[in-house]
Amino acid sequence: MPRSHQDSPGQPTIGVRDIMTMSAVTVRPETPLFEAASVIAKHNFDGVPVIDDAGKLAGILTEYDLVSKGSMVHLPTLQIVLQNLTAFRKDRSQFEKEVKEVSNLKVRDVMNADPLTLPDTATFEEVEAAFREHHRVNPIPVIDAERRVVGVVSRFDVLKPLHMLHESE
Repeated sequence: MPRSHQDSPGQPTIGVRDIMTMSAVTVRPETPLFEAASVIAKHNFDGVPVIDDAGKLAGILTEYDLVSKGSMVHLPTLQIVLQNLTAFRKDRSQFEKEVKEVSNLKVRDVMNADPLTLPDTATFEEVEAAFREHHRVNPIPVIDAERRVVGVVSRFDVLKPLHMLHESE
């Protein structure tokens, strides 16, 4: 059973460290966007923390960032490219230019540089409140006092205490 802290004598409480995923998969700001998107897809994640060379949080890259900003799978841009395939065949240099621009994108170009975070001391109630108040956010990086990523917590992780209770019966 994960370690818990005592809220009041005899009553253990659950904290973010009890439910978070501790071995967070991360990417760097200079990671090519194609590569970062592959990481997200390969692990079936909603997003990954972006860390700098010191291991500190630099941002987060989510599926939302990949489909809503100037990224390789930016849906409005993809629609334009598909609609203009005939024109691109005639002007191959324009097509190559568009492809090159997209393939040169880095994580830093589309990541959220100011993501919602939780401290590694957060209570279960604080985790629940964060997801309640920020509906589109998932996952949330968990950081220590020096802003180093110590894990991530997702909506799925919030359900873990229910599984723990069921298993203990």
